[in-house]
Amino acid sequence: MKTLCNTQQAAAAVGISLMTLQRWIAAGKVKAPELQIRRGRAVRLWNENDLARLRRVKQAIYRRGRGRKKKPKP
Repeated sequence: MKTLCNTQQAAAAVGISLMTLQRWIAAGKVKAPELQIRRGRAVRLWNENDLARLRRVKQAIYRRGRGRKKKPKP
């Protein structure tokens, strides 16, 4: 059985803030699930595969307490 969670729960499950996740989605760093209408509201429902992908993205670009990762020099 796959569990679904909203964007706020997905951010908490991965260990980032909701605002960080929303910035990553807006910047195109994370591909968010399609919007779905639930109880008259548009929500993004994240499944286990989406959360695993989000964890990989976090590991690649997020360093808690040490700022952003430096881009490699060409």
